[in-house]
Amino acid sequence: MLIVKAVLFCLFVWWFSTGAIIFLDGMPRKTFKYSMAASTLLTLMALFGLAATAHSTTVSGAYIAFTCGVFAWGWQEISFYMGYVTGPRRSRCPENCSGWRHFLHAVQTSLWHELAIIASACIVVALTWHAPNQIGTWTFMVLWWMHQSAKLNVFLGVRNLNEEFLPDHLAFLKSFLTKKPMNLLFPVSVTVSTVLCTMLVQHASAAGTGSFSRVGFTFLATMMSFAILEHWFLVLPLPAAALWRWGLASRGAPASVRVQIVAGFLGAGKTTFMRRLLSGPAEGRTVVLVNDFAAVGIDGSLLSRQGAEVVELPNGCICCSLKADLARQLNDVVAKHAPRRVLIEPSGVADLASLVRALHAPNVAPLIEDLDIVTLIDSGSFLADFARMEAHLRAQILPANRIIINKADIVSTAGLRTVANTVRTIAPGADIVAARFGVIDKTAALETVQPLRSADIVELAAPRRSAAPSHDHDHHAHHETLQLASWSSDLPESCDPDRVQYVMDRAAAGQFGSVERLKGLARAGKGWIRFDIAGGRASMEAFAPGCQEIARVVAIGRDIDEQALNAAFKECAMGEAAA
Repeated sequence: MLIVKAVLFCLFVWWFSTGAIIFLDGMPRKTFKYSMAASTLLTLMALFGLAATAHSTTVSGAYIAFTCGVFAWGWQEISFYMGYVTGPRRSRCPENCSGWRHFLHAVQTSLWHELAIIASACIVVALTWHAPNQIGTWTFMVLWWMHQSAKLNVFLGVRNLNEEFLPDHLAFLKSFLTKKPMNLLFPVSVTVSTVLCTMLVQHASAAGTGSFSRVGFTFLATMMSFAILEHWFLVLPLPAAALWRWGLASRGAPASVRVQIVAGFLGAGKTTFMRRLLSGPAEGRTVVLVNDFAAVGIDGSLLSRQGAEVVELPNGCICCSLKADLARQLNDVVAKHAPRRVLIEPSGVADLASLVRALHAPNVAPLIEDLDIVTLIDSGSFLADFARMEAHLRAQILPANRIIINKADIVSTAGLRTVANTVRTIAPGADIVAARFGVIDKTAALETVQPLRSADIVELAAPRRSAAPSHDHDHHAHHETLQLASWSSDLPESCDPDRVQYVMDRAAAGQFGSVERLKGLARAGKGWIRFDIAGGRASMEAFAPGCQEIARVVAIGRDIDEQALNAAFKECAMGEAAA
């Protein structure tokens, strides 16, 4: 019974103190000075308690020392999460920062905090030096171990980052957290903690152990078991954060956002349209979720200089496979960036109907204030695409409440009306407009299609909630066999634009297989170029790169001759004299 009481007491102190800190950190910032003052007073009392019980070897002395050790540690947590004792760096890590430079930036965010822990540890050790009651000191050390190990693991990468517990004023720390199934340090951390826990349990249960030692070692073994449990919570698909949801009550309900989906088949002009959209009047902070079909993305680089946060989602993300954690991903975006609007650009082969249904799911819908779905059509290639992949185009048109017939300048009036009439039969309730280079073309002759929307790009961006998608729609139609594959490669240090154009012309003519889409970024002498093939047409223009931009190319299509295409782009290298 003595051990059971100690375990239950330890469990309550650990659970309640953690939740209380989360609650106080979520209060208005004007309350922080009062919380910090109370915490400092409590810590001074805890240090006094450690000194007063240092020579006490009674059961009550073990309880007091353990509690004082927890309170002494609590000051470290409160001072950091309230922003009083952090580090010299209080900004996000730059994009594409990695390796030791990224690690040093992370150290800078909490350097004063770590030094404060060392100083506090020295004080705790000094107060109990050579005294028989070391329970409070070792409690502080166990908590320090839990803190350091968990901190390194979330930096190196774990499944559950629990970013929602970070207060808004420390949102920049999220750029130092890494999400992946596990890292190489994790098994080491769990193994070391398990060995230590086993040793403590052996000491607590050894024959002849007195009541004081039995209770004290039980406290330490229980805290170490919590360390192991917390580590497993980082990698297992368990809602561990629910243990302290009550602590988040001080932060209020999460803000809802406007969500706009910009869909369309490969080469329809989605990225160009979104660049126009982002260049318009600001409507609050915007985050763009970009999903490329290929393993290497280009669109993120094209959108990143438009004044919005860009989050590149890898191939196989929510926009394609719609994993069950869509709600968590949206929550992460809202918590990390606090946007007013979220733009989603699915890949050209994405299952749009399933994405829309997922956004209407009960665990996602509360996050969304308005949902607007825009589908772009490549008027130049629509008839050919419709003939060979009708079901896929219907699946992209049907859920949309706005349809933009793009590239209206490359087809005849009759051709434009044919595309519009076809689209109208598929989505009779949608607004249909023509556009050139993603800009609404008010002169396009679509008078045979009613109702028309003569709107500029800003008006088009105004939100309209779409109806929940009908489950009567033939969902399987979307999954017609497109049989598309992707190829990607880095490009030479500097490319000759004429040679790049020559390769694109050959690719558009089908010499490397059936290339549906090709896009890339390349150095050209002292500058950069952006090139692509869309709808069988090749184009090239100047490009302003971001920091640490990588020259690369991506091709999507059927039966691509990867070896020949790779060799062709390698031959684009610019000679030293030209460079």
